[in-house]
Amino acid sequence: MGFGDKLRAIRLQKGITQEKIADKLGYQTNSYVSSVENNKFIPTEDKLKTWAEAMGMPWEEMQDLLLEQELEELGVTDPGFQMMLKDVPSMTYEEKRSILDAYQMVLLARAKKLERQDN
Repeated sequence: MGFGDKLRAIRLQKGITQEKIADKLGYQTNSYVSSVENNKFIPTEDKLKTWAEAMGMPWEEMQDLLLEQELEELGVTDPGFQMMLKDVPSMTYEEKRSILDAYQMVLLARAKKLERQDN
């Protein structure tokens, strides 16, 4: 499930229209919201903050959705790692991002090591 799909599910669960989100974001039509919900792109942080506000969700919850999306894109399936990033309330988004960035570096180093071994 993509990031936009998750936003759509939350919006529908809360009974909020695309038009309301679009209006809060400063758009006259819902095409921007529709594009996001159809996983065309992920909005900027400023837009996501406004989006979260329009849906009555804490910014931290939106940040967790972003991290979850990044984990999916990286193919991280370890539930313990996912839980650590998502469910530790004392960690800031920046701290979680730092851990994810470090994990990406480990994955890159592993890939390079495997590449050298194959040659």
